[in-house]
Amino acid sequence: MRSIILYASPHHGNTKKVVERMAKKIGAKTVDLEKEAPPDLSGYRLIGLASGTYFGTLHQSVVKFAQEAAFIPEHRVFLADTCGMGYKDYTYQVRKLLEERGVVCLGRYQCPGYDTYGPWKFLGGIRKGRPNEHDLRMAEQFIQRMWKEAK
Repeated sequence: MRSIILYASPHHGNTKKVVERMAKKIGAKTVDLEKEAPPDLSGYRLIGLASGTYFGTLHQSVVKFAQEAAFIPEHRVFLADTCGMGYKDYTYQVRKLLEERGVVCLGRYQCPGYDTYGPWKFLGGIRKGRPNEHDLRMAEQFIQRMWKEAK
């Protein structure tokens, strides 16, 4: 089964670490939406959308992709985010948008990530060293479940 993970990770590379680990586990292609043009999705079954958290939702490039991509009924999508403060579901807005478009969303993975936004920069940041090895192993377990569910 062909899989792809589209992501944005412009600051500390937190999301990129998670995406690379997930992609390696299932042999998925990765696309950095900040650096590469969005691909044609027609040949893929499992599609991941991932980013850090920005103002309570995913990165604008990921939101835009979710709004404009040509999804088909066979696609199965999962969402992933990294964040400094993980007290809510930051994928909610994108998941709701996708569901309104008829896209099947299988699940979401949230992972702590090093954060120096706003007041945190004056403190030297929060969640230093995250994502760590434990977080990345959890990401592998998550992607294996998504891959099985998408079959």
